[in-house]
Amino acid sequence: MYKNLATPRVTLRLISHKDAASMHAILNNPLVSQFNDYTTPLSKSEIKQLIQNDISGYYEGEVIRFTIKQNTLNKVIGSCGLYKINKEARTAFLGFELDPEFWQQGYMKETLQTLIPKLVMHYELIMLYAEVNKANTASCKLLEGLGFTNNENIWFCSLNNN
Repeated sequence: MYKNLATPRVTLRLISHKDAASMHAILNNPLVSQFNDYTTPLSKSEIKQLIQNDISGYYEGEVIRFTIKQNTLNKVIGSCGLYKINKEARTAFLGFELDPEFWQQGYMKETLQTLIPKLVMHYELIMLYAEVNKANTASCKLLEGLGFTNNENIWFCSLNNN
């Protein structure tokens, strides 16, 4: 369904098992894991299972997850995608992680501004949610800039895709 999506600085592609080492490093980074809802450290086998769950969820229509590759370095620097995709309600949750080395440089904004419209059209979404810890001020600011509104730790964005 999806080929690679490219911007001037990043390329997005569906996650695969070859991303396990990169995702292991990113998800176990304390600066990243402090805001996620899993217990660390994650073992390599747990990372492989997370990736397998994403792949299976993709084929079941419940999840779509992309890796974010920095083009110049040819390095995976994060991931993003949708989970809890509800086709009947036309809703989904947005999730994303980025290697701290690339924080505050606009990579995630560039990524999400490219990806969200394509996913909204494909899944015909009318509402997009994101669950973000209030202490994660950079992600909160990012979501606000993308048009999301906050209600406690849940962010939501009503979409004009009727």
